[in-house]
Amino acid sequence: MIFGNRNLFNSTPPVVMNLIMINVVMLVITWVMASTFGIDLNQILGVYPPGSPNFRPYQIVTHMFMHGGLFHLFFNMFALWMFGRILEQVWGSRRFFIYYMVTGLGAVTIHLLVNYLHIHAIQTDAAA
Repeated sequence: MIFGNRNLFNSTPPVVMNLIMINVVMLVITWVMASTFGIDLNQILGVYPPGSPNFRPYQIVTHMFMHGGLFHLFFNMFALWMFGRILEQVWGSRRFFIYYMVTGLGAVTIHLLVNYLHIHAIQTDAAA
């Protein structure tokens, strides 16, 4: 893909490019595992709330690489490419990777907290 005189893939810094590749590979592996072996990797690697029989501690990290389909992956990777390459060029690869991981862990923390509060409110209403 060429835009002007620059090849957009050559101008993408390494962490952003590797994250995009990992996410694409994970979606393909998810499809292959589902169609070939009947294994739903979203159920295994996607995050579940603590206390759920499906919760595993590794899901706190692995959920960042799971996507619900091609459009979900495309828009997430497009945003990563648009904003991540600029941040990585300014901050450097190490600092950007730390930022990516910290924001992913922060997102799962907020997600699990909101789910907990929602479930707790339902349980409180049901008990009343």
